[in-house]
Amino acid sequence: MGDYDLGKLDDDAYKVEVLRTKLLGIAECFMYRLPAGSRSPYRAEGWPLTKPLQCVSLRVERRGSALLLVFTYTHGSQGKNKLFALCSIDLVEKDQPLEHYVEAVLDSTRYFVVRVTDEKAGREALIGLGFRDREEAGDFRAS
Repeated sequence: MGDYDLGKLDDDAYKVEVLRTKLLGIAECFMYRLPAGSRSPYRAEGWPLTKPLQCVSLRVERRGSALLLVFTYTHGSQGKNKLFALCSIDLVEKDQPLEHYVEAVLDSTRYFVVRVTDEKAGREALIGLGFRDREEAGDFRAS
């Protein structure tokens, strides 16, 4: 999987017992800090689009009953991938609708707001996600 920790989803027994399916891979997309006080429905027009927080790779995969959005970035001169953010969506025991985790913005087809989690610290954050091309954004929406 990589040298980054996905918490309980990286447990050795879990990896052996659960089918893993890669649904989408996008080599370059952009993460943005949302302006203070941002609320749904979101608009990308107020985001710092010329200054992304991080340029990342995105992998969407299904592991058992979980849908994962894994955002990684290349770190250092050795080109090691590091985990930037993770969004884990339980598809079976849905406590929240899908829009709770991923929400399209109103003013563009290329931007979304994603709820990412830090399982170890028990924190959640909303972060902006942008794609260079509409086609990639459409692939993300379909996955």
